Amino acid sequence: MFKLACPSCGAEVAFRSATSAIAVCEYCRSTLLREADAVRDVGKMSAVLEDYSPLAIGVSGVYSGAAFTVIGRIQLRYDAGFWNEWYIGFDDGSAGWLSDASGQYAVTLDAGLADDAPPFKQLVPGGHYRHDGVDYIAADLRSARCSGGEGELPFRVGAGWEATVADYRQTHRFLTLDYSEGFPPRRYVGKAVSLADLKCQRLREPDAIARSAGHLKGAAEALACPACGTSIAWSPGVAEQLHCPSCGVRSAVSGGTAEALDGARRAARVATTLALGDTASFDKGRWQIIGLLRCREQGGTDEWTEYLLYSAQAGFLWLVESDAGWDKVRVLDSWPESVSASAVRLDGAAFTRMQAYGAEVIYAAGAFNWQVKVGDKVSITDYRGPRGTLTSEQSKAELGWSLAQRVPASTVDGWFGKGGKLAAAAPLGGSAPGKADAPDRAALRPLAWVFTVLVLLTNVPIAVMGGLYSWVLVLLAIGVLWLPVFTDWVDG
Repeated sequence: MFKLACPSCGAEVAFRSATSAIAVCEYCRSTLLREADAVRDVGKMSAVLEDYSPLAIGVSGVYSGAAFTVIGRIQLRYDAGFWNEWYIGFDDGSAGWLSDASGQYAVTLDAGLADDAPPFKQLVPGGHYRHDGVDYIAADLRSARCSGGEGELPFRVGAGWEATVADYRQTHRFLTLDYSEGFPPRRYVGKAVSLADLKCQRLREPDAIARSAGHLKGAAEALACPACGTSIAWSPGVAEQLHCPSCGVRSAVSGGTAEALDGARRAARVATTLALGDTASFDKGRWQIIGLLRCREQGGTDEWTEYLLYSAQAGFLWLVESDAGWDKVRVLDSWPESVSASAVRLDGAAFTRMQAYGAEVIYAAGAFNWQVKVGDKVSITDYRGPRGTLTSEQSKAELGWSLAQRVPASTVDGWFGKGGKLAAAAPLGGSAPGKADAPDRAALRPLAWVFTVLVLLTNVPIAVMGGLYSWVLVLLAIGVLWLPVFTDWVDG
């Protein structure tokens, strides 16, 4: 460890890692550039936003059998939010990065320059990059600026410094191409992790986070819309953007206050089966609806509603309501191991491509953990398999995967304590493409009864005259009619 006095304020500054090039004085925010056994003040570093991350400088953990300590951080902001990059030093003297974005984490280590990488402008979400025998898929392409930093860092960085990065994924594997210093980019390789996986010690406690950030993470609070004054439910540390359900204005939340992002515009309020603030108990957690979207198929008439749920214990979850029924949707942390034009393989299971379509947001209300707005468009491809419907969702800068599983309306009703209201709710007037192919088996019962009666009316006289063989054929026909009602055959 290398210690010295800050040339600006005299406070002690420590360099814990031999790989650190700069350190930020925690007292005066001076950025100190290490030069041999001395340091040079190269300017002030903006303070990091006091966010709700449980990580902090001094937190320790274990990655791939090697112990590490968090020694620095840069905070990066882009058009849809911000994330933290924590600089970690290992006991053997090496270093790496621990990314922290909305509760999702990944550790990556420097793997040298990527001489085989294409220019950043040529990259597209869903594109492929092969490294060390592994075929990675482009998940996120971003240009972000540094909004603050603290502790030790391996290179000179300051407010306004821009990072241009491309994140790739394959199952749990994670790879980043960093174009910030030019071309060719630097390559970082690692994997997606949880803090439990890392066996982290000395994490910040909830009360300490609340004291620094001003609110208890995930606690239901209310903010006034800056345009019309309507009270909007808000979960601190969970959502960074609010959509007023009354006037439709988008607001960014900072420091417990909301600042309008666009002008006041009256939007027709959309009636939904579930409402913002509704709570449910299932999957060993307590959930609350914090946001909702109304979506429409591009070039079509099908519509559906997507409810964003949050649980302090389990994070985020989506419920999708369409004429086809209800689907519980989880965003995948571990991606498919293979993707082809006709099929996808996830955790060894095959999913067959159903159809591709475009979706557009036509209404938004509540709070979200990313910037969404009316008019946003994505390309969607659905795949059917034994575990449900696997979906890829791609925008201009991002690709994500999710898994949807059909849930009976009666079950959703029980989760939310609606007393049978959901089962009796009127149809939405449209279904999510790809979901209508799998109707609720309960809805098939009336049709089965109707056609059973028709079969009996038209064939019983023939069976009476034809004997046993004719009766067998009639019964077989009826059995075929009822097969979809009692099996998963219709779900592929």
